[in-house]
Amino acid sequence: MTYDFWIMASVTELIDYPDDGSDDYTPQSTFQALMDILAIHVPIEEIVHRFFQQSIHTGDVLVFINQHQPDTCIVLDTYRHPLDQQDTIQFGWRVNTKLDLYRIRQLTRQLYDNCEFAVRYEEGLSVLYKVLQQERYPYKYYYQTVYEQQLKQYTTKKGFVTRL
Repeated sequence: MTYDFWIMASVTELIDYPDDGSDDYTPQSTFQALMDILAIHVPIEEIVHRFFQQSIHTGDVLVFINQHQPDTCIVLDTYRHPLDQQDTIQFGWRVNTKLDLYRIRQLTRQLYDNCEFAVRYEEGLSVLYKVLQQERYPYKYYYQTVYEQQLKQYTTKKGFVTRL
């Protein structure tokens, strides 16, 4: 059985700037703890960098799957809405209930509660059902032109990310 968490917040909530005098950043500590528990490496620094380099009205759904538990994953919907001024994305995780669900819920809620620009929090069974339906893609967004959002799945192994 699986349990889902889904958050809408600014993409910058997933990173920390350890040095005020530098543009270098690292994964936010609570997000890093969640990645460690889920045994999934998400190259969040690269994703955030690409997010700010991509044009508005673009962005795909990125799914990072636990290699040994395929029903456990981290999902980031990186679509940049043309009217969004907070750089929000949707992100979350589907976890196998055999994992420490109490600790995962605690960390997820801590991450959300500490967000400066938090918009939405959901948790429960099948919260990510629609987002993870492969037949739903390409998903079409309309804003002056059509953008066809893709679902891109990756697996991670010892820090290496491989596209499925």
